[in-house]
Amino acid sequence: MFNEILKVFNNEQITQVGYISAKDMTIINPHILPEGVEIKSCIVFLVSYYYEDIIIDNLGVSIYARAKDYHIYFNNLYERILPILENICKRERFFGFADHSPINEKLAAARAGLGVIGKNFLLINKEYGSFVFIGSLLTTLALPEFVFEISPCTGCNLCVNSCPTGAITEKGINRERCLSHISQKKIKSDDELQLLKDNKTVWGCDICQNACPLNKNTKSTEIEFFKTDCLNNFSKCLIESMSEKRFRTYPFSWRGKEVILKNIELSDSSEKNK
Repeated sequence: MFNEILKVFNNEQITQVGYISAKDMTIINPHILPEGVEIKSCIVFLVSYYYEDIIIDNLGVSIYARAKDYHIYFNNLYERILPILENICKRERFFGFADHSPINEKLAAARAGLGVIGKNFLLINKEYGSFVFIGSLLTTLALPEFVFEISPCTGCNLCVNSCPTGAITEKGINRERCLSHISQKKIKSDDELQLLKDNKTVWGCDICQNACPLNKNTKSTEIEFFKTDCLNNFSKCLIESMSEKRFRTYPFSWRGKEVILKNIELSDSSEKNK
């Protein structure tokens, strides 16, 4: 049965797929668990978004934010594959999640053998590195029980040492020091504004990912969604000229134009002061 499920994912250019039993899931949002059904397994999979395009600008914009919004991708994906899976697995139910999930998807992926956990607390896959989104399907289908031991990365500390704000600690990511988190805040302190300016951070941060040796020679995504309309020449003019319809197709749109435009202005002022 799982081989038939794999074919459905492979048809979507998704090759990194595994599963764990329900007892091996770590529940973090019980209020969004499917009601009225007994969940027996979790199918977990990785969606690569890395696309080796030539970036023309020199702004600190995370690769994921240069591609179209992954939430749109997952919504469309589930609309396509859930009916197919329920047709293959008669009388079974499948419930799709990504990002906002009842379970800890990162731990589920590691337990399914899809990667190791880095010191920056990201899942790192052998083919796609840490440039992946994690999706999960909770299902009433019982799959054979098997779980991988969660493995750490090489422990080289390059991600830790590369972080300009010291946000990576042994206990986890200090969100208040993380450039990615700061860039997404609507209201920022003077110190936070200075951190963004000093590091030319506009939205998100890939510094620790780029330092990771396990991300060298990362395979580019085969998924066309993440290769179409990539923003490889980010600028204030580009954002200002975007229609609201197009703007809403990118993952930073939830904060509105004002926040990202102010971040660009900070970065531009840093460049001018050099």
